[in-house]
Amino acid sequence: MNNKSCCVILLAAGKSTRFKNKVKKQFYKIKNKTLLEHNLDVFLPIKFVKQIVIVAAKEDLNYVDKIVKKYETDKIVIVKGGKERYESVYNAIQTIDTDKFKYIIIHDVARPLVSKKLISTCLNNIKNYDGVIPVIQPVDTVKIVNKKFEIEKTLNRDYLVLVQTPQVFKSDVAKHIYSKQVLNKWVKKYKITDDAQLAELEGFKIKVVPGERKNLKITTKEDLNLLDYFLKTSF
Repeated sequence: MNNKSCCVILLAAGKSTRFKNKVKKQFYKIKNKTLLEHNLDVFLPIKFVKQIVIVAAKEDLNYVDKIVKKYETDKIVIVKGGKERYESVYNAIQTIDTDKFKYIIIHDVARPLVSKKLISTCLNNIKNYDGVIPVIQPVDTVKIVNKKFEIEKTLNRDYLVLVQTPQVFKSDVAKHIYSKQVLNKWVKKYKITDDAQLAELEGFKIKVVPGERKNLKITTKEDLNLLDYFLKTSF
């Protein structure tokens, strides 16, 4: 195992409900490539990425297999996803021999503009921590409202961050937080929306690093306009 040997989990099992398109966002094509392919184009050439696990919905497994075959590599494994994000990551972790890798990188395929620079930043900051996640600070004022949509409180945005992926963890940490024991302990108490949340609940030390504005998450069709703009300005 070399110093930065990594396994990447690419999450592509979402239903894309908010995207409101016949084609799921992870398979939406822009510049003749699906969002999944844009992700693979970033991660596959990285020398310390030794394996990539793609998690996809049952009905999409054959389509993902066709995409993967174009790359002619034995680095990629395809796994069936779960109903929830944490279930998909759990399924992926079960296929990984974590002893072979120093780090596990978990990334949402809905973020196709992840940069090699950001991936390196996360890895370069993990030495004294259990995990590293990229974040950006909100530019808008953030308020808490009640069920009637009445304002209850204005939060100090100096201490608020918006979380991105990739989220990087030491392999033993990733294996621990995605064990059945840990999931059974926390998923009934909290809505688990990212990997670092489980690590926090288990008392692990997580470092935040500056994310990138262009590392946007495609959620609605409107986001495609920004994606198209960033892709045009990247060349």
